Amino acid sequence: MQNNSKSTISLVCGIVSIVIGIIGGFTFGVIGAAIALAAGIVAVVMGVGAKKETNGAKGSAGMVCGILGIVFGALFAITCTICGSETGGYGCYGTVGGTMCAANDVEDAIEDEFGAWN
Repeated sequence: MQNNSKSTISLVCGIVSIVIGIIGGFTFGVIGAAIALAAGIVAVVMGVGAKKETNGAKGSAGMVCGILGIVFGALFAITCTICGSETGGYGCYGTVGGTMCAANDVEDAIEDEFGAWN
């Protein structure tokens, strides 16, 4: 049995890129998408290396997962950038960052209207 760490690394990075691409894209927007893109690229590169070393026997699953992670990451990067530019920056950071920006704006508006809380 041949031990090929490149195919294992490729598969793990590919799965991570899909999960972070979807969940991270919703919650952290462009930041999650960038991490998914990086993990997806690593998965594809390692998958190609594994396929070359094993004459195509290993590395395909990691490569496919990496490509899917790149697609999800790119999709969220593009849509979050468009949404962020249309909504004044809230969409760029996903739901977590957008909520924090909105909360800061509400606090600033209350302080402007009623003065400081202290």
